[in-house]
Amino acid sequence: MQVADRFGVDEATITNWELHRTEPEVRYIPKIIEFIGYCPYIPTADPIARLSAIRWALGLSQEKLAKLMGVDESSLCSWERGEHSPTNKSRTAILGFLSSLTPYPPQE
Repeated sequence: MQVADRFGVDEATITNWELHRTEPEVRYIPKIIEFIGYCPYIPTADPIARLSAIRWALGLSQEKLAKLMGVDESSLCSWERGEHSPTNKSRTAILGFLSSLTPYPPQE
């Protein structure tokens, strides 16, 4: 019950996550990362895969991330689905956004 209260969900939701019946909505991911004490993000050289993983870890919707980056939401969606590759201008925006992020402070 305490875990469910911490996330603002009911116990059945936690059970479904644990049994892999459902996945947590992206908005719960930051709280889950804080709770487990680490981010299960696997770094990758592909900037689109990194962007998607970071969006997930930050609990951002595609709409919110597109606004933060100043790109079109439909473009971001198509990049993440692998339907289109970003233009050089968009790739520059992606790399600029990724390089602007600071890592979490080290845990003691």
